[in-house]
Amino acid sequence: MRQISPALFLVLVAFTIPLAVEFRTFAGFFGVELPFIAVIAFEAVLLAVLTAIYVLGRLTPDEEDEGAATP
Repeated sequence: MRQISPALFLVLVAFTIPLAVEFRTFAGFFGVELPFIAVIAFEAVLLAVLTAIYVLGRLTPDEEDEGAATP
């Protein structure tokens, strides 16, 4: 799995905050009134997915690195 840098991880985390707020606005266009707890839950799911991708990228070595070790 490809590793993402810590800087990219922070940018993606910062991007999820307005995304979660706009999710509530987008639902309002269709007449669905989301409670604030739904926005918090959506944000928590997004952060959990990003954190899992980041951690799995750190734990799993790249395939390119394995081939580089052998001549």
